[in-house]
Amino acid sequence: MSTASNAVPGFLPSTHGLPFANRFAPGPTVRFGPLDPRWVGIGDASAGLCGGMSWFVRERFEAGLAVPGGPEAPPNGSPLFRVLVRRQVLSLDWFRTPVRFWLAGALGRARVARRSRSIEWPLIRADIDAGRLSMVGLVRRATISPFDLTKNHQVLAYAYEVADGAVTLRICDPNWPGRDDVTIRLEAGGAIRQSSGEPLVGIIRLV
Repeated sequence: MSTASNAVPGFLPSTHGLPFANRFAPGPTVRFGPLDPRWVGIGDASAGLCGGMSWFVRERFEAGLAVPGGPEAPPNGSPLFRVLVRRQVLSLDWFRTPVRFWLAGALGRARVARRSRSIEWPLIRADIDAGRLSMVGLVRRATISPFDLTKNHQVLAYAYEVADGAVTLRICDPNWPGRDDVTIRLEAGGAIRQSSGEPLVGIIRLV
């Protein structure tokens, strides 16, 4: 039996993650001049701010700072809401992130699963081995439609376990606040699953 494991020292979602879920009331977030960015998930708050939430949690953890907020998502326009929106924009990496999601989905289910294991997983593992939270994109659908981009998701990977060829990533998921038991599993046979039941066809390591 071949086994290996590692974790970012001291990090747990229940302690360091934001205490509210990625569910915001409808309302505008940000515009880039005449460009309406809702199709990449930042034009309307109800589409979620998972990238901004994950970026913010990583930033606060690396600085040794506690996360603010209570059990309810901050209202549109509040100081914390604006902070999360700014991090959401940063997580888009000059729109390279939605392009990467689109390219991954366009590969098809089998190819994106192979790439997840052969290319993306080693990069995520290197982050964790270096003691750094890894920003991970979850590809929800194998499709070429840009209108499905908002179905994708961003999380933080903070630990992994490898046993008999299967990889289990422990994640801080903004959709599941306070949960230390949410995982992604890359099976030796190629299947990829999230423990909380959402559809998942692949993963990508983001900035």
